[in-house]
Amino acid sequence: MPTRRVLAIPLEEVVEHFGLNSRQDVKVVAPEMLAGELIARLQAAGRPLKAEELLQGIEWRHSAGDDPNLLCESRQFAAGLAEDTLGPFAICFANEKAPQDTHYHPHHLEIYFSEHSLGAEFRLEANSPIEGIKLASGGVLVFAAGVVHRARLGGMTVVIEIPAVKNDKVVADL
Repeated sequence: MPTRRVLAIPLEEVVEHFGLNSRQDVKVVAPEMLAGELIARLQAAGRPLKAEELLQGIEWRHSAGDDPNLLCESRQFAAGLAEDTLGPFAICFANEKAPQDTHYHPHHLEIYFSEHSLGAEFRLEANSPIEGIKLASGGVLVFAAGVVHRARLGGMTVVIEIPAVKNDKVVADL
């Protein structure tokens, strides 16, 4: 797989993508592309997933409802990193219409950025109290590995996972 040094993601392309697709979140950089067999199984379970195709070039573009989503695999950015990760990061976009579950990641941290209101409920450890935070005008929230959280998105939000680790999401209760 070729290495990648630059990726440009125009915000207007993400907005256009949401306008053309029923699902209101889109992966742009992920640990790996979903295999056709896994997509078929998830679609049969009612998940509105689309096929994925490797992005060619440096600029990401939206896809129409029936076209595959363009995606970079995180390992394309991994030149010089240790081999135990699938890449240095993963990127996802979501908005207030994307369902948010309560979860944690055992092996990576998660960064949320938005210019819209952004909040979360979270707990630092199993027996710690539930806390909440709200950034009324947007900003950045960072959750370290192991922090159980549920984000509250008020608009377009960028979610960055560092490093990219496959199957590192655990659904949990607050």
